[in-house]
Parts: sequence; C-alpha cells; structure tokens
Amino acid sequence: MGKLTPEAKITDNAARAEAAYAAMYEAAAHNVKDHYEDACLYLGRAVRRAADLGLESEVERLQKRLDDITAVYNAQFRYVGR
Repeated sequence: MGKLTPEAKITDNAARAEAAYAAMYEAAAHNVKDHYEDACLYLGRAVRRAADLGLESEVERLQKRLDDITAVYNAQFRYVGR
C-alpha cells in the first residue's frame, strides 16, 4: 500500500476498527478481547489523527463509535469465557 494522506489514514483505521468489531461476533470466546482491543487501537488512532487535523466533528463521531463498541463489549462479552 502506498503512502496514505492523513484523511485516508483516518478512514483506514476506522475501517480496520469496524472489521475488528465484526470479528468480535465471529470469534470464539477467548478471542473476543483481542478483537475488542484491536477495534479500540484503530479507533484511537483515527481519533488522534482527526484531532491533529482539527476535524472536530470527525473526532466526535469516531469517539462516539469507540464508546459504543466499549459499551457493547462490556454488556455482551466482558465475562464471556471466564
């Protein structure tokens, strides 16, 4: 993959986060946390890049998605397999 623009990096990280989130539902119980952590990692990167670029509405949108994924993980997966 060639060098991505800052905006493309935001989009790429957000897409990777969504793929990791989708994988949470397909994973065996012991792998869910790994996918959750990947989603948080990629969305965190996207939030930081958007903030660096001064894209406040994008920061808010991405942070809300991160909060939503965390809420789903806590409600549905946190204690799975323990």
